[in-house]
Amino acid sequence: MNTVAHTPVRTCVGCGTRAPQAGLLRFLSAPDGRLTLVLRGAARGRTGYLHPQLGCWERFASRGGRLRSLGQTVAKPQRLTFVQELKAAAHSAMVK
Repeated sequence: MNTVAHTPVRTCVGCGTRAPQAGLLRFLSAPDGRLTLVLRGAARGRTGYLHPQLGCWERFASRGGRLRSLGQTVAKPQRLTFVQELKAAAHSAMVK
């Protein structure tokens, strides 16, 4: 009997397309409303996913309104701060 491994699929909150979970960046909203990247392992609470691409990050930052995956609205300043942190982390990873 052949068994096929299940591949979890998630939706990017930037572009809205679906992709395998392993290829997306995972983040959560802390109780203070700050967005935090989940590097590995389990995270308590609801999480969102983004492609590791600048275009998706900028779309996410420019959008307003409720994030269904987080179950709440995240203000634009908090989104912008999170995207700046992602850009800084990506830049430092490229420099290494």
